[in-house]
Amino acid sequence: MSAIKLSDNIYWVGVKDPELKVFDIVMETELGTTYNAYLIKGEKTALIDTVKKEFTEEYLANISEIMPIDQIDYLVVNHNEPDHSGAITTVLEKAPNIKLICAAPAVPFLKNVINVEADITGVKDNHTLELGGKTLVFKGMPYMHWPDTMMEYLQEDRILFSNDGFTAHYSGDTVFADEVTIDLDHEVYYYWDCIMRPFSGYIRRNLAKLDDFDIAMVAGSHGPIYRQEPRKYIDKYKEWTEDKAEGKNHVAVFFASNYGNTGKLAKGVAEGLKKHGFATSINDVTEISTDDAKKLIESSTAVVVGTPTFNGDAVKPVWDLVNLFSTVYSIGKKAAVFGSYGWGGEGAKLVAQRLSGLRMKVYEDNYRARLVPSEEEMSALDEYVGKIAEFFKAGKKK
Repeated sequence: MSAIKLSDNIYWVGVKDPELKVFDIVMETELGTTYNAYLIKGEKTALIDTVKKEFTEEYLANISEIMPIDQIDYLVVNHNEPDHSGAITTVLEKAPNIKLICAAPAVPFLKNVINVEADITGVKDNHTLELGGKTLVFKGMPYMHWPDTMMEYLQEDRILFSNDGFTAHYSGDTVFADEVTIDLDHEVYYYWDCIMRPFSGYIRRNLAKLDDFDIAMVAGSHGPIYRQEPRKYIDKYKEWTEDKAEGKNHVAVFFASNYGNTGKLAKGVAEGLKKHGFATSINDVTEISTDDAKKLIESSTAVVVGTPTFNGDAVKPVWDLVNLFSTVYSIGKKAAVFGSYGWGGEGAKLVAQRLSGLRMKVYEDNYRARLVPSEEEMSALDEYVGKIAEFFKAGKKK
């Protein structure tokens, strides 16, 4: 597809990948995607991003429709993931004098991508690039969704180049959202859920950086460009990334139980936490839906996970639950682990280690009861619940 004019001396020079069926291994892309890149011409010229390596020749052909690539002054690298950076080395070969601009945290990533000497400048918030009649303002947006992420605002044309923010995987006949006939709201949410949701806390803080910009168009790295209602999905991101646990006092208790023993402990944990002022829910991981589990994790001030031990390990439904913590924003969330066992009892320990590895704050001791919990073990559970209740309350806003 040829270059497309967006505004005076501003062009889309990206490529389409309609046959892509899976993105980042786990995300289905039945509608394909695009790798969007942009060319801005002032007295000097800047490219914003490149494309996936396999589409380099088409990308270069689109640029050549506007101008010779060796006359471009700057290449802005918003993100080093290969679907954005795949053509950088070829650009450097074709335009050896081009200057690379990226967010300051992106510099080491970029060096590892190109593995050659180049003129690289790492910039911070509010750094400006004067092109002569066109002015770019840079905004670092760390963890949206990499630590290197950056956006730009083009002052004269009021265009936000939003990188992966507010995008969707879609490849169609048009690059403009107002000409798309699919349910774009669904596709934008699906992208956010799969790619951005684990970084909600970071995104929530980053979005405020866009509040003062008068935005007429949002041009992201994938899917359609928004020239009508340009703030629609910025506002949606604010809604989706709200702190769901803010001001709440809920602890979600998750468990799996084959013979009812871990279930008995789960009930004891939930009832005990209520005595200490928490609202609780008891959730059998073999019955709860993935979406409901994710929402509960996000909306709970803390979580408690119970697992039996089978063959020296936690059981698969519990591991399936644990895998969900990396798909939502759970960094720093408090947790505790308990379980029943026959002889080894390693399951609870392994789950606690994994949650700690996910940068959650896990209570140092796991409670375990052998086989059918006795009255003495249930009494000991009450003492344990009192300790985790204090752990959950420590540092909590009053």
